[in-house]
Amino acid sequence: MAGRVDGRVALVTGGGSGIGAASARALAAAGAAVAVTDLDEESARDVAERIGKDGGRAVAYRLDVSSEPDWVRTVAAVGEELGPITVLHSNAALTSPEAYAADLGVVDLDVELFDRVIAVNLRGGVLACKHVVPGMLAAGGGSIVLTSSVKGLTGSAHRTAYSISKGGLDSLARVVATGYGKGGVRCNAIAPGIVATDAIASIPAAQRSALELAHLTPSLGRAEDVANAVVFLASDDAAFITGQVVCVDGGLAAHVAALSPAGSRGEG
Repeated sequence: MAGRVDGRVALVTGGGSGIGAASARALAAAGAAVAVTDLDEESARDVAERIGKDGGRAVAYRLDVSSEPDWVRTVAAVGEELGPITVLHSNAALTSPEAYAADLGVVDLDVELFDRVIAVNLRGGVLACKHVVPGMLAAGGGSIVLTSSVKGLTGSAHRTAYSISKGGLDSLARVVATGYGKGGVRCNAIAPGIVATDAIASIPAAQRSALELAHLTPSLGRAEDVANAVVFLASDDAAFITGQVVCVDGGLAAHVAALSPAGSRGEG
């Protein structure tokens, strides 16, 4: 991937851990200067320092993606320190075990939790595009990658707020691609399956085993698998791809697990 995004400035939200951290590292390895942002500034700083030790260029910023004043401040600071942002990976999401546990079906939904999830997952993506797109247009173009989920493409008996927020991001990708494509701005969403990050550490072993069986790959995804897709979509290799939701999900959304049980898909 070396050189794929040489000379570009990338901003990654939720960059302090998981997919965001892997994306920040991958973009830096591919030649971008990276603004690593996170609500937890210390974690963002740790990722930026690791990138620096590996020979890349990165700066850390604290960013509450749901706050418009934070976006105004951060975009201006990145522009002054690194240059105009031409790659955006909008990845931040509310994924704490407490939020997951309280995100139930519609009838039992905690509306305050719903508002918080929408504020971070969906409003955060909208604000990211609102404040980054103008600079991309001025620079002659850029690429935006939104982290969605297979939950935005499929039904579920729970995770109502999360699923709705991700479906909204899929629509946002199409809206931004349509509105600003002629100005050179591409916008896509990626829909990961279950990725082995700290966010799933609390899943019981039996449920994790069932999730592994539901994927068509031998194991769950890694954050690096998603990061590789981010770099591709950010690069000129994906110049003719925009307005799409790209599944990076090990085949999870490609089949009905109940109709293709274990033992029927080539398991040894």
